[in-house]
Amino acid sequence: MKKALLIFFLIFSYNQLIAQVEDAWVYFKDKPNEVTYMNSPITMLTQRALDRRSRYNISIDVKDVPIETSYVSQIKNSVGITIKARSKWLNALHVQGSENDIKNLLNLNFVESIYFANKLLNTVGKSANKSEIQPRNKEVELTTQFNYGNATNQIEMLQGHVLHENNFTGEGMQIAVIDAGFPNVDVFPAFQRLRDNNQILGGYDFVNRNDNFYTGYYHGMSVLSTIAGYIDNQFVGTAPDAKFYLFISEDNVNETPLEESLWVEAAERADSLGVDLINTSLGYTTFDNPNYDYEYADMDGQTTFISRGAEIAASRGMIVVNSAGNEGNSSWNYISAPADANSVLSIGAVDAAETIASFSSYGPTSDGRIKPDVCAQGKDVYIINSAGNVAISNGTSFSSPVLTGVVACLWQAFPEKSNTEIIQLVKESSHLFASPTAQEGYGIPNFEAIYSLLSQDVNDLDGDSVLNEFDACPNTPIGTPVNENGCLLLPSNNFSIEVIGESCPDRNNGEITITALESYNYTATINGSNYTFSNNELNIIDLESGEYEVCIFIEDQSYSQCYTIQIAAGSTISGKASISSKSVVIEIDEGTSPFTIFVNGDETMQTLNNKFEVAVNQGDFVEVKSSIACEGVFSKEIVFEGSIHVFPNPAKNSISLNFPEAVDQVQITIFSLLGKSVLTNTISKNNPVVDISSLNKGLYMVQITYNDTIKTIKVLKN
Repeated sequence: MKKALLIFFLIFSYNQLIAQVEDAWVYFKDKPNEVTYMNSPITMLTQRALDRRSRYNISIDVKDVPIETSYVSQIKNSVGITIKARSKWLNALHVQGSENDIKNLLNLNFVESIYFANKLLNTVGKSANKSEIQPRNKEVELTTQFNYGNATNQIEMLQGHVLHENNFTGEGMQIAVIDAGFPNVDVFPAFQRLRDNNQILGGYDFVNRNDNFYTGYYHGMSVLSTIAGYIDNQFVGTAPDAKFYLFISEDNVNETPLEESLWVEAAERADSLGVDLINTSLGYTTFDNPNYDYEYADMDGQTTFISRGAEIAASRGMIVVNSAGNEGNSSWNYISAPADANSVLSIGAVDAAETIASFSSYGPTSDGRIKPDVCAQGKDVYIINSAGNVAISNGTSFSSPVLTGVVACLWQAFPEKSNTEIIQLVKESSHLFASPTAQEGYGIPNFEAIYSLLSQDVNDLDGDSVLNEFDACPNTPIGTPVNENGCLLLPSNNFSIEVIGESCPDRNNGEITITALESYNYTATINGSNYTFSNNELNIIDLESGEYEVCIFIEDQSYSQCYTIQIAAGSTISGKASISSKSVVIEIDEGTSPFTIFVNGDETMQTLNNKFEVAVNQGDFVEVKSSIACEGVFSKEIVFEGSIHVFPNPAKNSISLNFPEAVDQVQITIFSLLGKSVLTNTISKNNPVVDISSLNKGLYMVQITYNDTIKTIKVLKN
């Protein structure tokens, strides 16, 4: 009996061991305590968070209500299930267990749906929608003379120093850095000022579920340094007076979908604390289990759990800044999640010379949106390394926080602006805003331009020196020239239009090419059809002859310029000939040079001139062909006055004779080139036609005898 029990136990244990542990999200149908919480918002959010909602007129909704604890308890007590993370925003739990154990959760009446990280398993249920406080140090005076040290270029590239010079250094702003760890932030000298001024408000290690966030992988520490690090005369972060929450959601040992869920938890915590900005230098495309890997089609901002969470984070009023990714040289190539989320500010990387870094991930999103949004220095960027020293590093992991800090300073200067307004200003100030690219997005922002714009009189909101009441175009991009009405002013020679007519009649191969000097997103309407172009040139082909109305517009601007254009019809060669005793002078009126001249089928000359002279004899047949075959042939039969001649030449089935006034009848004999007589006939003026349909194709000699005169003419039979 004991032996049997042992065998059973071993078999059971073996089956348990070989059962694949899966990751999945379990979504709940409702939140039964919604009303209770909605009536007492302070139980869900801190006062700072509530103040942020009020400032930007953002309502509290069911997403802010915590998950129902009784639901969590029942899931926790379910066989084979381990709860790894939870999200109130998505009303979901991240669980691990066998496929069957997870699917059994659908039997619980409060479970709405289950979504497996392994998409091949998603066949059941409805898919998810989609110490003692030290005295505070004196604030550092940041002026034009302040020495940023090694960080000078990465700050001044964005004109961040202008904000610092105006005493906007991030003070009063709260930033959550969600990353892989922050070891030695509590001891390194580069963070001494941060510690002494109590700028670290707290944090949490979501991976290990404890309050020690000064641990983990040093990546987060280096990320933090680009925003908050400070070593006198050597290094200054982009927002040295901001305050920080440090959250660990990234497990540096394993790459699993759980990290997405932990990130969402951290973002929810940041929101409830009233944080203003989140920086995330993380991205997800592939995992340790290849069944969990994403495809490019998933980079649509709506599919991945983390991107959906990031979108909600932005809807709460926070600015979420995320690195675009370092896949520009890899087979993946594209941005990663959550950089694909629509409301996330995704950051690419450039070098110190403002040239795009080859490793910086490409956009667009799989649904065609511009990503990354903007760029900052991420190649040869200065950071604090794992040894606590100033060092050079590479990656969009660092371009993201470099920009996050400057954004925090800008928002400090203009707190009345919403998160979406700040993001839009950052995009519009960027150097490629009019013509974004797949790898740079809108380019490098100019925070001095934004600051200057927003510091102007509110009566001129777009800063073009035209007051709002007289401004016909209130949304002109920052720094662009405008006319007296405030509308975009382009150089008089901005557009050049080249027109190519039809090559031949009815070929419908005319062309219109529009070239622009200034780079914008243009739309051209040509006889009602729309064409967009942003690379400064548009070429429309296969156009029929006729008149065209061409109007050019600029996206999001009140600008238009119209032209009337004529595409010439293709021509047929034509001209006139003047015959003298031994030559003919031909003048071509229509046709394309060079011209080739044939006499009786033999090429005699070529010329670029449209007027030329050709030596001829009585009865010769002259042809002129242009350089374009479809323009046809201009031909002339040479007939001197008072002589007999044959036409047409070349001929097909018959030839006719033109009789002089004094001749009524002729004898005609046709010889082959070998001298053999092939046809003899008497022809009268009343019936001057000779049937040659029986003759083979080729060249013949036609001998005409009349009034003691013999005349021989070459005739080509086709």
